[in-house]
Amino acid sequence: MNSLTDEQLMVSFSKGEQRAFAELYQRHKNPLYRYFVRQLGASQHARAEELYQDVWYRVIDKRESYTPSAKFTTWLYHIAHNLVIDEHRKNLSSNAYAKTLSDEQKHTPDMDGDKPQAIKACMALLAPLQREAFLLRHEAGFEPAQICEILGAKAEAVKTRLRYAMEQLRECLTKKLGERQ
Repeated sequence: MNSLTDEQLMVSFSKGEQRAFAELYQRHKNPLYRYFVRQLGASQHARAEELYQDVWYRVIDKRESYTPSAKFTTWLYHIAHNLVIDEHRKNLSSNAYAKTLSDEQKHTPDMDGDKPQAIKACMALLAPLQREAFLLRHEAGFEPAQICEILGAKAEAVKTRLRYAMEQLRECLTKKLGERQ
């Protein structure tokens, strides 16, 4: 089964092959879980786990309607993205969301520690849409066109989010890491 593509495995799973699902799960469990942890924040591991499991339940529920018109990972992360959006909508009104962003920028996390902690702290300062685009591109390895499909966003919006994310991360890391020298 290891030689089959994700799309072939999903088609096999839709026909009742349980080993195909097990293989898909093994291939994508770590990156998908990290996606949720980074989208929700390090303090939300329990909720990230719940949403992670919800994605797999939805994969199971939608197996018979799956068609390999796009890459499996694009389809999988589109489901994950929708769950993250629903989670944000549940937790924050638009005014509370804006206040949270301004509060995060006022209270920069403590940068004592090593470079990975600095990176995490700078990532936390990104606007959620920028952070999501950045993680899909640089952690999950999706191409911009795939990110457009996952997010349901236009190419220019995704490019803008990625550019701003890179600029802000570069500026934050330069500042924070330079302070320690």
